[in-house]
Amino acid sequence: MEPFELRLATPVGTVGVQWNVAGVLCGIRWIDTGLQASDSFSAPLPPLPLKVCAFIGKLNAYFESGEPLGDIPWDSIDSQGWTPFQAKVYSAITAIPHGETRSYGWVATRIQAPFASRAVGQALRRNPMMILVPCHRVVPTMGGLGGFKGQDDPNQPELRVKKRLLDLEDSYRSPTFSFLAALGQGGVVQLFPTVASTA
Repeated sequence: MEPFELRLATPVGTVGVQWNVAGVLCGIRWIDTGLQASDSFSAPLPPLPLKVCAFIGKLNAYFESGEPLGDIPWDSIDSQGWTPFQAKVYSAITAIPHGETRSYGWVATRIQAPFASRAVGQALRRNPMMILVPCHRVVPTMGGLGGFKGQDDPNQPELRVKKRLLDLEDSYRSPTFSFLAALGQGGVVQLFPTVASTA
């Protein structure tokens, strides 16, 4: 049976969140930048399962402010179609902190297959849980963005999505505060030390 899918309009385009009849997440995919959320459904959706509803709330907060999604709910993910190698790769990349990146070689070494960088890239290309399993945080050792969703041309929309996700997480980790922006524009900000009360 085909999974249910709720499509969300996000800053990177339309993202589809999929779940099965058991209420378990089975896919998160980037659809494209041309679809609107109103194009979502060809048939009515059943009521959202609680775990799916909770995840969609976290996903909204992620896109709104870059807020971390938190621990991956492995017990709420359908991983039956994954190979053992994919499972190792996906588990390894979840250890990359929010707003940081690691190389394909780092992932290969972490799964004890140090010469498997290319295979790591192929596993990431087939990642069915975009954003939740953060393949966008894996980049080449020599710099640049690398690939994303099977594309490696930085002019393709897939690479713009990857850059946007990295920028979103970086802005959460290193926010620009308004009083610092004022300093950069020649404004004056006075900071006063806290004086302990003698009363």
